[in-house]
Amino acid sequence: MGSKVKFGKKATGDFPGGRMAASLLRHPGVMGPLLGVPALVVFGQREGWMLPLVVAGALAVVLVAWGLKSPASLRNVVGYRVKGWSRRWFRYAPRWWFWMGRLGLSVTDEMTGWILRPRILKVRSTGCIDSLLLDLPLGVRADQVVEAIEDLRHAAKARRVSVRETEPGRVWVDFYTADPLRKTVALFPHPTRLRVQDLDNLILGYCEDGTPWRVKVVGRHIFVCGVTGAGKSSILWALLWALAPYIHAGLVVVHGIDPKGGMELEWGKELFERYECDDYDAMAELLEADADYLDDRTKLLRGKARTFTASRETPFVLIVIDELMQLTVLLPGTEGRRISARIDVALGRLLGKGRAPGYSVFATSLLVTKDVVTWRELFPTKIAMRLDNEAQVEMSLGEGARDRGAECDRIPESMPGVAYVLQEGRKEPVRVRASYVDDDQIRHMATTFGTHTAIHADAVTVPLINPNTVTGDLVEEGEAA
Repeated sequence: MGSKVKFGKKATGDFPGGRMAASLLRHPGVMGPLLGVPALVVFGQREGWMLPLVVAGALAVVLVAWGLKSPASLRNVVGYRVKGWSRRWFRYAPRWWFWMGRLGLSVTDEMTGWILRPRILKVRSTGCIDSLLLDLPLGVRADQVVEAIEDLRHAAKARRVSVRETEPGRVWVDFYTADPLRKTVALFPHPTRLRVQDLDNLILGYCEDGTPWRVKVVGRHIFVCGVTGAGKSSILWALLWALAPYIHAGLVVVHGIDPKGGMELEWGKELFERYECDDYDAMAELLEADADYLDDRTKLLRGKARTFTASRETPFVLIVIDELMQLTVLLPGTEGRRISARIDVALGRLLGKGRAPGYSVFATSLLVTKDVVTWRELFPTKIAMRLDNEAQVEMSLGEGARDRGAECDRIPESMPGVAYVLQEGRKEPVRVRASYVDDDQIRHMATTFGTHTAIHADAVTVPLINPNTVTGDLVEEGEAA
């Protein structure tokens, strides 16, 4: 376990050349290609070059045809594997022993006198990330590797480094070499066929590793925090954009509360079955009514299903609150405090048992203190955008989140929509960026897929999906009703 070297003036590990030779002898993955070239030369000189040239030509033709038909598949299956191999042996392996020693990530075996340091088992590379699987020797802990993140980042000249533990004694160290989130993320097109199961697989943007950012939404409460200008609205509208076809099909119902006087949600009010933006008492009544409906649905589904599946009879209900702080701490006077108390109780009821009956709360807030978000721990999915300091990161995503890579206080103002996500079941935060929905796209979405489309069908664009074509778990593509 771990790399080994004996003490002594002439120990192999004392000289870079000796360490490299020992490493080559221990790892046939790099010895094979190095020995294969001389063997090929010998074969060509003895048997002729016709067979090697034919094989090489056939391989080139296959790769070119593959690349023309499916460049993404060729890149994923061949390109990234070759890149991972080359990165392991020519970028990280020659320096790894020195890095681990300089950072103090080593222990000494008292019986043999050998120095044990974390050993690279595997390297996976993509267009923007190198992931190294490390085997940790006994005595080197995962949290020690976490503490060395900044030093590793400088050593590898990486943009960012994160550590995630997979099992005892093994961790992945991710070196982020490029940033696919630097550019604004375009909207994903709506599907022409809907599946109810995909409500737990909605795409809101991209992750830092270049893969789509997928969110489970049914029964999973979502909390978004960030300073003014961080881009909280981009996540809100990206979520509503992904849900829009389901809203039109009658599988999803959205209730909207905008205590800022409708400055945000008014643009897409047609998407909401219920919408309040002026009357705080009405906002409290809306939340209390939803909590009562949730209790009724619980009784309806009791003994019939342990997991919720959206249908027209029992649609998934999403309650959107844009700026929770306005409702919990900023309502003035005795009456305001009374309304805030009602809202707090109703939210507790919704957050406490909304999962199984198909209710979810999506809330945003500028502040994340306990008096603003009383029920913070009841939001399984937490999304932290640009924040002012490290303490706010810890309050938003939990203790230790900053050390595990959630650098919310370092997100630049020039990158609104960038956030770190902490999802249920994962310790490590994921850096993401939501798709940007501009004002025209919001208005088009609202009039095309809004809940009032059927009433004003002659005044809006023809919907992409006909809500009357629901069959089983699918919504087929069709003409407008």
